[in-house]
Amino acid sequence: MKKIVHIDLNAFFVQAEILRNPSLKGLPVAVGYDGKRGVISTSSYEARAFGVHSGMPVNEAKRCCPNLEILPGDYRYYSLLSHHFFSYLRSHFPILEQASIDECYIDMSNYLIDGEEKDQLFDLQMDLYRRVKLKCSIGYGSNKFLAKMGSDYKKPLGLTLITKDNISKILWPLDIEKMFGVGKKTAPRLKLLGIDTIGSLATCNDERVKKILGSTFDYLKSEANGFGDDEVSSLSFDPKSISAERTFAEDSTSYEELKNMIKSCSADVFKELNNYHKEASVVLIKLRTPDFKTKSKRLTLPSPISTLDQIFSKAMTIFDKTYRGEPIRLIGVGVDKVNEKKTVEENLPSDSDAFLKDINNELSCGGKVFLGSEIDRKNENK
Repeated sequence: MKKIVHIDLNAFFVQAEILRNPSLKGLPVAVGYDGKRGVISTSSYEARAFGVHSGMPVNEAKRCCPNLEILPGDYRYYSLLSHHFFSYLRSHFPILEQASIDECYIDMSNYLIDGEEKDQLFDLQMDLYRRVKLKCSIGYGSNKFLAKMGSDYKKPLGLTLITKDNISKILWPLDIEKMFGVGKKTAPRLKLLGIDTIGSLATCNDERVKKILGSTFDYLKSEANGFGDDEVSSLSFDPKSISAERTFAEDSTSYEELKNMIKSCSADVFKELNNYHKEASVVLIKLRTPDFKTKSKRLTLPSPISTLDQIFSKAMTIFDKTYRGEPIRLIGVGVDKVNEKKTVEENLPSDSDAFLKDINNELSCGGKVFLGSEIDRKNENK
């Protein structure tokens, strides 16, 4: 039986800001855009005590916590810290799979001693804090699901071992919405059928539940009983899709303004695609109206693309065929079916610096404020 560990950085973006400015320690702090339509990305545990959480509108967060200090996200800085953290772990444990900017799985089967796992993992947790100055929660199990649920069980600086002996005590009483793999929209539907906890799913044979979960029923039920994937891939973090989006401070119907936002999002996507030396076979755009209705359109390409002007051109092609002049609240650009480049070529256009400068000039001089982009990142609220 393997020994799988999941390590999850706690409130990572806020921790990063505190490292840069220690005076923030112990204060209600959040990372997000402090504007009319700003949204909280993550918050300190002091802020969470007031009810501030990821995805909450900034105005609402300020009502919950009048003394809340909101900081703009610095994702390049966060990425550098993340790289430093995981590089340190990889130097000690080569079978490491990075799941996102702030979490990873490690196969420690050859490192942990039977009966001493908790002490060893506690030592690792403290060593990471001393050396890298970042707090993390650690979960342990015989597979990735149990390890992930263990790291989520207690934060910050939690350490939870989930085994076949204690699964009914630790895992089964948890609310079904806390089960990794059960979505926010699915959980309420399951509760209507009496599936309130993970334990109730573990023993369920209700055909109505099977209908809701479809092909994932057997998989999720198996995980609830302590089984799951125990293969940890040591390959580098490998995104299969990349996207960037921005929200307007005020709804826009200006074709030029919308086009400029598409340029900016395309530039963000290109930089990430180029960073991973990838190319994409699908381009997509997302449009959200003031009533929060979202329209997504995608274009499958005859051959992969990887340059900035290709991404922008294809995104505009989709936009021109989709947009009907309605007010737009949010606009986004993405690429899908992302794979390694098959040929080595220079993907940066000769005029890319001017192109990016042009984007920045247009956005900074346009009069309207926009919210920062998120490049294929989950809402970080841990």
